[in-house]
Amino acid sequence: MRVSTEELAVLWKEMLGDEADLNTGFIANGGDSLKAVLLADRIFKLTGQELDYLEILEAPDAATLFRTVLAGGRD
Repeated sequence: MRVSTEELAVLWKEMLGDEADLNTGFIANGGDSLKAVLLADRIFKLTGQELDYLEILEAPDAATLFRTVLAGGRD
């Protein structure tokens, strides 16, 4: 299923709050490993793509994570 950056941003903000900055990393926005696991699950439900929670934690910002998701994951 093809998703948009906007749909992924909605998930990001649902998990971290409306004030979450898309230009900042997940942890800097108040995220933790449990929230990363939950976000990975929501991304899977939306896209069918499995994403390791560490990819969420290690992404320097939302845009980098979204590019990974939209590209079909890391190789």
